[in-house]
Parts: sequence; structure tokens; C-alpha cells
Amino acid sequence: MKTLPLVIEIGCEEIPARMLPGAAAELGTVVCALLDRAELAHDDPRPAWTPRRIAVSFAAVQGATAEKEELRLGPPARAAWDGEGRPTRAAEGFARKNGARVEDLERRTTERGEYAALKVVRPSRSVGQVLADGFEESVARISFPKTMRWGEGRWTFVRPVHSLVALAAEEVMPLELFGIRAGRRSPGHRALSTQGVEVPSAEVWNAALVEAGIEPDPQRRRRRLLEALRAVAAEQGGELVEDEALLAEVADMVELPSALAGTFDRRFVEALPVEVLETCLRHHQKAFTIAGKEGRLPAFAVAVNMPTDPQGHIRRGHEWVISGRLDDALFFWNEDRRRPLADRRDELEGVVFHQKLGTYAAKVRRVAALAATLAEVLGFDAEQREHLALAAELCRCDLVTGLVGEFPELQGRAGGVMARADGLAEEVVAAIYDHYLPAGATDDLPRTEEGLCLALADRLDTLVGGFAVGLAPTGSRDPFALRRAGTAAVRLAEALGAVDLIAALDAACAGYQGGDRGPELAAAAAEQRAALIDFLFDRLAVLAERRGGRYDEINAITALGREGLLVADRMARLDALRRFRGSDDFYALAGAAKRVRNILSQAREKGEVVEAGAGAEALAEPAEVELSRRIGQLRQQVAAAAEAGDYRAALEALAGLREPIDRFFDEIMVMDEDPSLRRARLGLLAGFHELGHSVVQLSELVA
Repeated sequence: MKTLPLVIEIGCEEIPARMLPGAAAELGTVVCALLDRAELAHDDPRPAWTPRRIAVSFAAVQGATAEKEELRLGPPARAAWDGEGRPTRAAEGFARKNGARVEDLERRTTERGEYAALKVVRPSRSVGQVLADGFEESVARISFPKTMRWGEGRWTFVRPVHSLVALAAEEVMPLELFGIRAGRRSPGHRALSTQGVEVPSAEVWNAALVEAGIEPDPQRRRRRLLEALRAVAAEQGGELVEDEALLAEVADMVELPSALAGTFDRRFVEALPVEVLETCLRHHQKAFTIAGKEGRLPAFAVAVNMPTDPQGHIRRGHEWVISGRLDDALFFWNEDRRRPLADRRDELEGVVFHQKLGTYAAKVRRVAALAATLAEVLGFDAEQREHLALAAELCRCDLVTGLVGEFPELQGRAGGVMARADGLAEEVVAAIYDHYLPAGATDDLPRTEEGLCLALADRLDTLVGGFAVGLAPTGSRDPFALRRAGTAAVRLAEALGAVDLIAALDAACAGYQGGDRGPELAAAAAEQRAALIDFLFDRLAVLAERRGGRYDEINAITALGREGLLVADRMARLDALRRFRGSDDFYALAGAAKRVRNILSQAREKGEVVEAGAGAEALAEPAEVELSRRIGQLRQQVAAAAEAGDYRAALEALAGLREPIDRFFDEIMVMDEDPSLRRARLGLLAGFHELGHSVVQLSELVA
């Protein structure tokens, strides 16, 4: 069957950069679903986007469906023809419904009896006809964080739609979207091709846009923009300070990937901490900093949507705005530096953390106490405990500074740079600076043990308080960002190694005892303990999945018990299991463990007493004696390997049970009529189960 290149492009008013990748991917999913429904073969979709369009293209799509003959069954034969063989009204209605003559009906015998039937030829449909059937309805269901209505308010989409390009090779497909018929004219660059771009065919869609000054491929646009930014930074005598997240954002804010550089007064470089300088540039003007040999230069680089700026208007506009923001930052920095950071502690009594949880001052006291408990568990020395205590006292003081009031993105980092300016120890500075980390699932962790400890104490306090006042995440709602806090807590606990998250959680619950509402909050937190533990194990499962764990492997480490949670230990077991999984012994052990679990479970349901090692003196058959001997031999070996954290060695030792357990099941009847034998054999299997599940829950694994 002939294949064709295909492209569909929806032209809109400017779409926010953060919404573009997901929207283009969903458009690809929509088109693939329509093609798959009609059984039209196609290659993988290639999403593309710019601020004013989302698009998807295919190199090869089957051009039309095949003509197909199918048999349609109608009413039973006894209802379709009367006793004299004349067609009834039921037969006539069936024929009319299918556009056929009643004479075309035939009798067909099926498993359910004899029916009236009709051979119908389903004609071939072009790819355009296939897509036209359901295209508008499917596109309208693409989800966005926010949508708009336009015109008479009949349609809802991320932004008003103004054009639709839909080409299969050179042919315009008969699609319609929100009152706009498909054509071949794409929106042009606002300044370079105001009349739009005429696209001759799907094959040259990308090239036609590039020729008109538009780069629709997001990866090529990003690469070209990075090259342009590096080039203008070099013209300023420095190197671009690269920022992947900012590059991804600004690359989706332009159609033509170009860049220019500007300058500002050197006094800002000399007077402002680099963190404040970069925040002003990055967050407020989407600008990159430029570094020289001895630090940041008084220059910046920005992405622009024009190939040139001959009169310098764009550059001067950026310089004017950036200089104004830097002036603001310098003013607040100088004002805040009139007092040490520590002088602001009492002001936190007037800043509400949460209406039902009290002030930030109360939160700081709870976090400091919990951090001290964690430090004791971790064996911090006196100097580390002192640094941690001071960092906990000061970590929220920057909330009442003018700098954070004007630039909230600087929370934490502002406190760190102020602490450094106050001459505090670098360990204190780093802990304050980093204690908001990690903000996301892939963010960096705090750099020091003190920072890790402070960040974990802060997250656990937030989790306990949030659950206590009814803010636990439900479905898609998470108003207090507790999922993010839970994921951070699990990652931080893993990095600290020796912290038992369940014990730390209990300490965080106890921390709510103080204050006017303390007993009430502590009681509410205690009621939520089981839910909090489940929540942390869910977050552990999410982390394990991100590390490549399969669902059954994750079950095997989470089902070990919930009395404690050493995250690093559970993840080490997962890693060992994943490396052990490929062996033949793995599949044999997993199958045997599942069989043993089922036997023991059924025995308990029948009232049997199941106790590891019980009645061992009754064992006499060679197969059961050998299995008992091997379990005894391996128990100490497996325990020693597990104690040393060498879970791979422990699993490999357990593989020594493969042959004796297989022989046992081949030769031994577990549920013997003799009660003493039955008890002994169930006790033997209980011993196997106990040993086999000491590293991971083997019976959870899918062999």
C-alpha cells in the first residue's frame, strides 16, 4: 500500500512556553489514535512547535484504507422471512439500513442459529477522510492548564485558533477545526513573513518555514539558540553561563532562534552577590549571565525573535529593564544588610506558616528540635550539632527581608548569602542556602550533612502538619505540595543512610505537642500515622520506579515490613535484586517461594499450626532432611551477607536452596495424614519462607 508524508499544524495566538511540548505531544497522540482506529499504518509521530503553532508530522502514513468485504448479520431468519419465504418488515428494515435491496439478503447459519445476512463492501477511504472523522472532537479534548474562549464563545482551546495546515503529500486534507477549514497557509514570522507561508507539500513543510525565518523543530531551535547565545557572550569577552532549564524555556518563546548581548553598570557586579544578580537576570528578564576569568561580567545575553537589531532598540529595552531591576535588588540588599540575619528571628512570630499550624517561628522551633534528634541518630559531633542548630534557627529569617519580599525566588539562597555576609561558618551558610532542596524529583540535594538533615526535618514537619489538618493529597489535588515534600523526604533519607524514616516521622509528630493547639495537633497527627507511613512507602515506590524498578521488584522491597524504613537499605536491596534477576536461579526461587507461601496460607486457613522448625525431629525422608540441612547451613551465611549490606551475595547464597526445594516438592507430600509429619513439613517450609524472605519478599516476584 502506498505511503505518504503527512503534516498537521494548528496555528494559534501565542501559547505559553510551558504548555507547548505537552500540547504537541497530545496532538500526535490524537492523530495516531485516529489512524490506528482505521488500521492505517504509520511511522512514529514527530511533534513540533513554536509559540504560535503546534504541529505533528509523519514521514510515512498509509495513504488509504483497503477495500474490505464484511458480513453483517441481521434479524434471525425466522423473523426475516415468513412461513412462505417472503421477506418481512424486519428484513426490509435491515436491508434499507445498509443501503441494500431485500433481494440481496441471504441466510447464514451461526453458533446461535440461522440469521439473515448481508455482504457489504466497505469502500477504501483516503487518509484525509479517516482523519476528518473525529478530528475536531479529539483535538478539542486536548488538556491544558488554562484555556480560552473566543468569538461567540463556542470553542475552548489554549489560545484562539487562526489557521489549520493539513497536508497528505501535496493534497490538502478535508479537515476542519473550530470553524476553520484546512489549507496550506501557515502563520509567518510576525516581522519577516507577515503574509504567511504557503506550504507546497507535507514533505517540505519544515523547509518552507525555515526559509521564512521560523524554526519549528524544538531541538534544532534549541541548538541554534545556544550557539547564538555563546557567540554574543564571546563578543562581550566572556563565556555564557549555561542554564539548561532557562534555555529550554526561552527556546520555546521564539520562532527564529537569535540572540543579542547587553551591558549594565559594573557596580552591580561588585555590590551584589552573584545569586541575586543571576536571579534578577534569569527570573525577571529571561537573561543569561556572562562570566569572565575573574567572575561575572557586567553583561548579559538574551534570546530574541529577530535576526538583527540594527538600531539597537531591542538591546536598549533589555538594558533599561535589567538596570531597573538591579537597582531595586541593590537597594533591598543594602537595606537588609543594615541588620544581621539573626536579628530577624522574632519577626517570624508575625508570619503565618498555615492558619491551622501557626507561625513560621513555631515551625522553626519544631524543625530545630527534630533536626537535633536526627543529628543524634546520625552521630554528629559537637561542632556539627552547633552548626545545624544555628542553621535551623536562621533558615527562615530571610522571609522577613525586603530582598525576598521583592524577589521570592531567592528564598533560602538569600538567607545563605546573608549568613555568609554576617561571617557565619560555611557549614551554616550551606545548610541555610540548600535547605529548600530538592524542590523536584530530579533536583540536586543539599551539599552537606547538616543541609540534608535540616531539609529532612523541614519536610517531615510539613508532612505531619499537612496530614494533621486534613491537607493529605487526594486524586489530582495537592494544595500543600505534600507529594513533592514526601518525595524529597525519601531522597534526603536515602542520602543520610542511617535515618529510619518511620522513627523520624514519630519524632516529627511529637514535635507538635507544644503551643496553644499542640495537644490537639499532636493527637490529629497520631491519628494520621498509618496514612503517613503508607504515603512515605508510596513515595519510595515512585522513587524506585524512577530508578528502573519493575512493579514486582518494588513490591518485593516494600513488603518487607513497615516497622521501619531505611531508604538506602531498601534501595540497595532493589539494586541487588535487579542484578540477580536475570539468572535461572531467580526464576526457580521465585516460583518456589510463591508455591510455599500458598501452601502455608492454605494450611493456616485449615487450622494447622505453622511454626518455623516445629517438629523437625520427625523429618526422616532424604529430601526433607537435605532441605532442612541446607536451610541451617545457609541461615548464617545469608544473615552475614545481609548484615554487611551485600544483598547480591545474600541472594546468590539463597540460590543454593534451588535444588533441595525442587527435590522436596518432587518427592514429599506436605499435607501427610500423619499430624506429626504434616506439622514438621509445614515447619520446614516455614523455615524456607522465613529465610527466603529475609532479603526481599521473593513470593512477590513474577517468575
